[in-house]
Amino acid sequence: MRVGFLVGILSSIAALAGPVQAGTVVGKLELPPPPERGPVTARGFVDRIENPLADIKKPSLAPYLVVTLEGEGRADAAPAQVSWDVVGESFVRPVVAVPVGAEVVIKNQTKIARNLAAAEDPKLLTGPLNPAGTKSFRAAQPAVYTIGDQDAPHLRGKLVVVATPHVAAVDDSGRFEISDVPDGSYKLRVFYYDPLGEAHGKPSGWLFTTDVTVAPKGRSTRTEVNAKLPPLTAAAGKK
Repeated sequence: MRVGFLVGILSSIAALAGPVQAGTVVGKLELPPPPERGPVTARGFVDRIENPLADIKKPSLAPYLVVTLEGEGRADAAPAQVSWDVVGESFVRPVVAVPVGAEVVIKNQTKIARNLAAAEDPKLLTGPLNPAGTKSFRAAQPAVYTIGDQDAPHLRGKLVVVATPHVAAVDDSGRFEISDVPDGSYKLRVFYYDPLGEAHGKPSGWLFTTDVTVAPKGRSTRTEVNAKLPPLTAAAGKK
């Protein structure tokens, strides 16, 4: 009986200590204005004019942004797979963030064979990608890779590999959500992929960084972050 009583006490203490509590980080980013239309580089049959009946809809910046949380929290296992499909002449998402060690699976949803490669590391992704076929690989360290096909100028995407499992995409209203975040102190970072800028020699990079504290579950399970992103030129050259 004494042994059982002692075991019960130890179990109660372990239950009180418990595992590291996890919560959810949600946020709303105030997006900067999209870049202006570039100058005419090749003349057509008529000069370019603005639409006299309605303004041309500005492109959404959201697909070109990813959010990461890096900090003191528990190092959870990386997800088994991250899917990234090729559709038409582009990736379904221009930029994706993945944890170090995660398996990235690219599926060719087109009827054309692709020869994808990473500009920064030719050994990361090799061999042809046939129609309806898949190609998978893992990145062993944090880095930013440009994945593309030299025979398809518009088929370019950014793979942002980070040392954290906490990553999120941004919707058209600027909202994002990251679940299962252990309590602790973090750096919230926003990466911006600027294909137009890169075409003119301006590299993409980290656009914004701020501190975030995730409280223990007993206080709150939801941490809200609202931030205004700086002008897009702030991303140029940031690593």
